[in-house]
Amino acid sequence: MTSVDYVFKTVNYGAQSVDLTATVHLPKDTTSVKAIALYFHGGGYIVGSRAMLPATHIEALNENGFIAVSSDYRLCPTISVLDGPVSDSVAAYEWTQNELPQLLEKEHGIRVDGKNIVTLGHSCGGGLALLMASRPNPPKAILDLFGFKYLRDPFYHTSTSTQPQPGAPAPPSDEFINQVFTEIPPPTAARPPFGPNGLDLSTPRGAYLVTSVRKGTQFDAIIAEHEYDLVDPEKLLKISGFPPTCFVQGTVDVVVDAKFSQWAYAELQKNGVQSELYLVEGMAHGFDAKLKRDDAAFASIQKGVEFIARHVVG
Repeated sequence: MTSVDYVFKTVNYGAQSVDLTATVHLPKDTTSVKAIALYFHGGGYIVGSRAMLPATHIEALNENGFIAVSSDYRLCPTISVLDGPVSDSVAAYEWTQNELPQLLEKEHGIRVDGKNIVTLGHSCGGGLALLMASRPNPPKAILDLFGFKYLRDPFYHTSTSTQPQPGAPAPPSDEFINQVFTEIPPPTAARPPFGPNGLDLSTPRGAYLVTSVRKGTQFDAIIAEHEYDLVDPEKLLKISGFPPTCFVQGTVDVVVDAKFSQWAYAELQKNGVQSELYLVEGMAHGFDAKLKRDDAAFASIQKGVEFIARHVVG
């Protein structure tokens, strides 16, 4: 597998600039390419990076005829969800459709139609993948892996879902946490607050994410009230022409309640949209991050990839 990086957008901040990059994962057998799969990473809009697309997922996508693409977006909270993650993901989507096919043919001899595209994502990235249904040339299909949706629901705005466990590290001071607001320009990558020894609150950004989720204030500083409909796929899910969509969801997820995928699936079913829902018993948020291809739980990911592959041309 060969991977190539391309800058798809540059944002200027005075004398500084931020390059937004997409990593394109090419399959060994380029003759089998039939479509492009654009991935958006998770991390609550605040942490994470395009490198979070697991190798197992890339392999499954490549085997099903996809060029796999993973893209950057600027991270909150020094930019809003609308101006950062959503705007940059739209830019990545349009670049992938309009410019990447020319680069693939010129540099790698691969011919693929940019309109033959699907989207997928983890967590907040799943919500971003769903939002691409609003674009003029929407995805042929979408794979939502425990994605953010129904963002106004009280679940996200209460302090009851993810409280610290006994023995967990105490949160740092507000002074330490608030250092995250000095990070301008906004970064495009930050490590999640979960290390080999468990919860890691040693960075202001990681501590900010964990404490805001615990308090139910995660969205307060990054989504204005009048912007919810622009960053939440809830209303899009009600349209009859929504792209075919597969939902994969762990049943014990305390970050994104399983009910949201169930609601979305029911909505699409009611509207006659081709859709599937895989509830993975006993699995928590991010359960697929370190799975091997032969792990039982990976079957849900495999089925999701096969679902989106069935809806592309070729």
